[in-house]
Amino acid sequence: MKIIILILNDSFYIFLIARISEMDVSTNIFIISGLHLAMAMTPGPNTFAICCVASTGSRRDGLSAAAGVVAATGLWAGIAMLGAGAVVAWNHQLFLGLRAVAALYLIGIGLRMLVLPLSPRPALAGGQPFLVGLLTALANPFAIAFWLGTFLAAMPATAPDHLYARIFGLIILQSLIWYSALAILFSTAMRGRTPGTARLLRYVTAGAMILIGLSALVPG
Repeated sequence: MKIIILILNDSFYIFLIARISEMDVSTNIFIISGLHLAMAMTPGPNTFAICCVASTGSRRDGLSAAAGVVAATGLWAGIAMLGAGAVVAWNHQLFLGLRAVAALYLIGIGLRMLVLPLSPRPALAGGQPFLVGLLTALANPFAIAFWLGTFLAAMPATAPDHLYARIFGLIILQSLIWYSALAILFSTAMRGRTPGTARLLRYVTAGAMILIGLSALVPG
């Protein structure tokens, strides 16, 4: 009888630990997904790129740009989970270098948008909306700071593999829903637009890209 009671007690103890651990996992997933969603919904290079492509091109172009941003999000999340943050923490100059290169790329995008004539398809990245979204999201200074800083700080120090998988899947799902919604919204809202309206949006997007790039170059 004592052995049975001991086994039952041990089983109950293990059950409690499992329940507590599951609560911790759920809390971590909720916090990290919330941080990512806040970052994604904050207006920045990703948002401007998708909105510009969707409003100056077709809905298909906008969704293609959104797919590029989602792909870049998956790449950044995977890189961060594989330990890139530890390398950056070891050599802070590497982080500053990545940030500077990304900032210069965004400034280049903005300048090209000001110089190149307005066309029904994006002139950047060889006219490929997917590449516009992919390269813009990869070079987004806010994304670099988030994935190699905030994201890793929110991740538990000894996270099990299944936690990484669940967080990765949720981040991709959030990105897919949000950025696709942006593409559909702006392609619908700008239907029947005048060339002047499209040109104004292009200039606003170009100015935002340049300002974001310049701000990322300022140390601090």
